[in-house]
Amino acid sequence: MTPGRPLDVSAELDVPHRPDLAPVGRQLDALGPVAARFLVPDNATARAAVAGLVVAGEVRRRGHEVVAVLNARDRNTLGLRRDLLGLLALGVHEVLLLRGDRPEDDREDGPLTVGAMLREARALAAEHEVALRVGVVAAQGRDLPAWKRDADVVWLAPTFSVPVVADWRERHADLGRPVRAGVLVPTGPRMARGVAEGMDLELPDHLVDALRDDETAGVDPAVEHALALRDAGVDGIHLVAVSRYREVAARLAGLV
Repeated sequence: MTPGRPLDVSAELDVPHRPDLAPVGRQLDALGPVAARFLVPDNATARAAVAGLVVAGEVRRRGHEVVAVLNARDRNTLGLRRDLLGLLALGVHEVLLLRGDRPEDDREDGPLTVGAMLREARALAAEHEVALRVGVVAAQGRDLPAWKRDADVVWLAPTFSVPVVADWRERHADLGRPVRAGVLVPTGPRMARGVAEGMDLELPDHLVDALRDDETAGVDPAVEHALALRDAGVDGIHLVAVSRYREVAARLAGLV
């Protein structure tokens, strides 16, 4: 990895919870010049949002590449195949598979797992002779399980520690797969505390203090962290800018 190389950014969209795609368009307009692709979440907060298939279609209509998130929580095997077919029909050829919240155990066909989704995605792509790039999530504190090495892309959960990511990357130097590291932009002290607790994410104390006085204080540290991660050996950045997407796009201009 060469320091100073262009920054490969996968920008996560903040999907609307109202029947309105205008917020998606505004994010695409701002982040389009700096993002190589857009990640479309799948009811990330277990709260109903505009369907990922619809959002993915809008992103493709505007000429951008898409990574669609599919979680096990909200679908069975038939639903997974349905959504994969829909995405492929839209020209979306990359997905990120997640467990989501732990599914209920009373489904007739049993709870779907990420491993099962990975196998189904491979089988469907082979059946229809189409290219499909499949990603999985990894935690920095754990070695990647053998079955996840069958994925095409590994997405590292967000952290504010460059050494932790560099250590994980060193331990997996033989992976032979692109690694995209998560970068979260805290949008305020309340959000920072909530995310830190929910994701077991340790935020620097000075950043939490700064957010109390200025809710945009997380922008510069996040961008600097992204650049440091790039130079620490990851292949790309998974940017979660939420409501600070305009400020982050402005800071990234000229750096990607």
